[in-house]
Amino acid sequence: MTFSLLIGVKNNLAYTQYVYEQTRLIYPEVEIVFVSYGSTDGTHEWLDTLHDEHVRFYHEPVEKTLSDTYNKATQLATSAYVIFAHNDMVLAPGFLEALAPLQTDNRVISYTTVEPPIFADDERPGKIVRDFGDGLDTFQRDAFFAFAEQQQRTNQQANRTVDTRNKLSFFLSVSRRVLLDMGGLDPLFNPMFCEDDDLLLRFQLKGLEPVVSLDAICYHFVSKTSRFSAEYQQRTQRIEAQSIRNFIRKWGFRNSGPVKRSYDIGLVLPNATTDVLRVVEPWCRTIYTNADVESFIREEQPLTSVDLRVKFRRLTEPVTNDVVVRVNARHVSANRIEALPELIANRLNKPRSWLKRLVNVFYPTFHREGMRIRIVNPRSHETQLINRQTVNA
Repeated sequence: MTFSLLIGVKNNLAYTQYVYEQTRLIYPEVEIVFVSYGSTDGTHEWLDTLHDEHVRFYHEPVEKTLSDTYNKATQLATSAYVIFAHNDMVLAPGFLEALAPLQTDNRVISYTTVEPPIFADDERPGKIVRDFGDGLDTFQRDAFFAFAEQQQRTNQQANRTVDTRNKLSFFLSVSRRVLLDMGGLDPLFNPMFCEDDDLLLRFQLKGLEPVVSLDAICYHFVSKTSRFSAEYQQRTQRIEAQSIRNFIRKWGFRNSGPVKRSYDIGLVLPNATTDVLRVVEPWCRTIYTNADVESFIREEQPLTSVDLRVKFRRLTEPVTNDVVVRVNARHVSANRIEALPELIANRLNKPRSWLKRLVNVFYPTFHREGMRIRIVNPRSHETQLINRQTVNA
């Protein structure tokens, strides 16, 4: 069984060099794939000097998304399975040996990260908060290796080397062929954030078994090349909000929402203003309105690759969506619109008496919070979003 370690980089050359050196000390022949778009700190020149037959790399001076970066790395990889990693990570001995017996084409495996207490409250299986340094100058490598060895020994003695709760992270291993067939990560999320939630949801819908390896352990310095990097730290909040809006545009629900159903919602919305359009637009497939939408499109279109113009129809046009929601703009609020997926799912799936089910067939309209909701067709469309355009092998 072969693995390729995929490492997307954007500047922070010292971390890239360190992860390369440390990985080679443990795994001299594992394939490492580096991809860099837009680095300006000597990263590209350093990659050009590498003389390592087990390294593949690609770089361009242009900037692209995190999704583009890892999609290119997946294309370049030659192993059956690929591991998503960052350049602010250090693998512990036994990492690949723990993954190998678990990995199959029908599984997606998250590995365990040991992290300093930066996001201590963000709990998930396979995350251990333990401070062995928050940067290269404070990193206690030998102490981390000893801790990882003790964790592996304890897990094996307890016969507990995996966690099967459905709670994965971007730090994963998966079949390269499966990932390519699904079209890889979605560059809709520009430059980053939410592409991991999108991919993990697609894995779930595809039916891949989620597993967390408790013995494949690495140390993660946390967001040295993204959220807290010098380049992004002033823009993180805006980028994250923008990516969440794009996630909703694609799926029709929040990545943290309780309902994972994509409905074809048409919103009939008289008297809308630009502020109201900003609230409702991501949640609907089509908006029928008498508003002047040009100012909204000029403001919002630069923030998404979704063609916003095709979402709007005149108020007088026939409504052809599966779910029709009619509401006066004066009654619109963010909470009411965000509740739509859950309202529709509950209406369709809540246990009801045979009489109420019969009534719903003949009278499929109900009212909530000033909205008149008619379910014309109860189908949902989330499985159509599993695959995006194919990435060439």
